[in-house]
Amino acid sequence: MKIRNRIISLVMLAVMLFTMAIPTFAQDNAITPYYNNTASTETVFVIDENGVASISYTCMGYRNITTSISVEMKIQKKTWWWWNDVDGTYWTDSSNTYYCSNAHSVQLNQGGTYKAVVTYTVYGSGGEADVINSEVEKSY
Repeated sequence: MKIRNRIISLVMLAVMLFTMAIPTFAQDNAITPYYNNTASTETVFVIDENGVASISYTCMGYRNITTSISVEMKIQKKTWWWWNDVDGTYWTDSSNTYYCSNAHSVQLNQGGTYKAVVTYTVYGSGGEADVINSEVEKSY
């Protein structure tokens, strides 16, 4: 049963990852930050009914401009007013191309409010490295 639920969770996560990778464009009069080496980033954080937390991400740079991407991820749990790192939930990924995508999962020990904290560092010939922070909050 647990294996089946994990497989279903991972399939749902993969579907979300691919559907969320559709590019979006800024609306008129909207403020959109400009990055030297990064075209887009997408962070998805899901906690299923069994407490399995999954972080998936996609980072897209520019062909012939972006040279490498580094991604750091962690999960934090809210205790009163503070966020504390959850043990065993720190991951780093890297790519020597203009594209990086991956997913990581972990079994949480107890219910509560959690957030995924993801930092993208994107290097390239477009100028200084882009440092993009993303936080997604979920409860279960």
